[in-house]
Amino acid sequence: MAAFPAAASQGHGPDRLRAVRAKAGILTGLALRGGALFVGAFLLVGIVGQARGRTMDPSLWLLDLHDVAAPARLGGLAASAALLIGWGLIPRAGFARRIATAAACGVLALLALRDVAGFAAAVAAGGVAPFIPVPLSAVVALWFAALGTAVAADWAPGPATRWRTAAGLGVAVVAWGIAFPLAQMLFFGTTDYRRQADAAVVFGARVYANGQPSELLANRIRTAVELYRTGLVPRLVMSGGDGADGVNEAVAMRQVAIADGVPGDVVVVDGKGVNTEATVANVTTLVADGSLPLPHGALITVSQAYHLPRVQLAFAAAGIDVLTVPAHDPKFIVEMPILIGREVLAFWAYDLRTCLL
Repeated sequence: MAAFPAAASQGHGPDRLRAVRAKAGILTGLALRGGALFVGAFLLVGIVGQARGRTMDPSLWLLDLHDVAAPARLGGLAASAALLIGWGLIPRAGFARRIATAAACGVLALLALRDVAGFAAAVAAGGVAPFIPVPLSAVVALWFAALGTAVAADWAPGPATRWRTAAGLGVAVVAWGIAFPLAQMLFFGTTDYRRQADAAVVFGARVYANGQPSELLANRIRTAVELYRTGLVPRLVMSGGDGADGVNEAVAMRQVAIADGVPGDVVVVDGKGVNTEATVANVTTLVADGSLPLPHGALITVSQAYHLPRVQLAFAAAGIDVLTVPAHDPKFIVEMPILIGREVLAFWAYDLRTCLL
């Protein structure tokens, strides 16, 4: 009698394996479709921003297309976005649309590979010091290649019911919306782009009532001071607002820099940099009125890696291209997971507000 359960168990093995494979296929299909919807929507939002006069390039966070004429760039991105959204919503389509979508994915994958080559050349020339040796563009290239292959093969398994498909796609889009800024922090934020520039802008953070900066801020100041000592920048811009402990962050930051040996006359104080947007606006004003000259046409921004993608986004929207340098944190900062989670929301709030409002 004991042999019968064992035989039954062995008989169910292949069925279980097929069920697992089917579920994995469904999840992969939803992930690809959700990713197509997310990327398509992201590109369209950026294109709307450009149409409304925003200076940011909607493809900046996926592909470097600065050398492509604006009409061709925006037209190609709009067409690709429409095809991606169409496939994400209705993957089963006619031959012509399927081939057009697969071809668009192939072109985007090749453009991403071009970025990989450019990144490798920049690293070899010493112009970029990445924390992660593989650029995000390599991940983007693989994703577009995988998506194009699935589209060409007409492969898009999904749940049996519409509401499950809709729910699965919604979860996938949200997951991509979280993963995207995290990937920017991990790849772009941790990459050091330091080189000769006209000033380093240091973003404020908490200062205690005794005038001592928080560990987060102390690491930013220390990184900026290093930039000055090595001769990469002739001046520092300390930006911050009045903190909860009654101390102005920018004033305290200046005092710390002076104590570290930086001459006081090369430290510019922006005492009204209450948040990222205020700092960018104030620095833009300093540049415009000549208070912060840019003979090299370059500014360095200093903050933690999680913050730098939004810093880049904000300065790009203001029409200023900046070099980002992540502050060196020698030990783990306890509140970092909370700061990263909050920054995911802040990234999207700023992107959508800038492009759509």
